[in-house]
Amino acid sequence: MPIVTVQQSPGRTLEQRQLLIKRITEAFQEAYNLSPEAITIFLQNYDDDMWGKAGLLQADKANKPS
Repeated sequence: MPIVTVQQSPGRTLEQRQLLIKRITEAFQEAYNLSPEAITIFLQNYDDDMWGKAGLLQADKANKPS
């Protein structure tokens, strides 16, 4: 039974999350020949003050003047 975890920033709509869950499930069904009931997907949201890239906290990057 696959368990998939998607780590992302918040801000996706309910409809976007529903579509993502549907498409990931379909991909695992096709690739692994599984029933949808065998596939579990977790969405983890991380606020901008909880992750960074290129040496900067994302919250600092977002608040930095252009």
